[in-house]
Amino acid sequence: MNMTVLKALGIAGVAFASASPAFAQSATGDASVKILTAITVTKSSDLYFGKVLASASAATVDIAENGSRTCGTGLSCYDTATAGGFNVTGTDGETVTVAIDNPNISLSDGHGNSMDVALSTSTSTLTLAGGSGSFNIAGSLSVGANQAAGDYTGQYSVSVDYQ
Repeated sequence: MNMTVLKALGIAGVAFASASPAFAQSATGDASVKILTAITVTKSSDLYFGKVLASASAATVDIAENGSRTCGTGLSCYDTATAGGFNVTGTDGETVTVAIDNPNISLSDGHGNSMDVALSTSTSTLTLAGGSGSFNIAGSLSVGANQAAGDYTGQYSVSVDYQ
């Protein structure tokens, strides 16, 4: 073997032998989970605009989240109106998000006549106190000029999910 190669191997061996030994270190981590109670959402009241006498001009009927009603110019409103209401149950102290799946719906009388409704809620999140909470849905009904008489109905859905 060549003397230069032997010297190189000898120097490399001395370098490895004189290197400081490595001290292994370890650490631990925690694993955890919080199991949540399944969310339930139940309707407590329907969004009801009441009885409306249409006029020769288009106008709106507005229901606030507190159930108060504003009857548009030219319209006459009767009966007690109600906001849509929903109760939520789940894990105590958890926050949930609230959403109206489609905030624009149509009410139909089943005979080809319809009216549009714009839905809204001021509740985008809700903290479940004691494992429960509630929220309301407001709506603005667009009544057409000389709207055809009849019983108009439609449906909407809401979604509630843990944050």
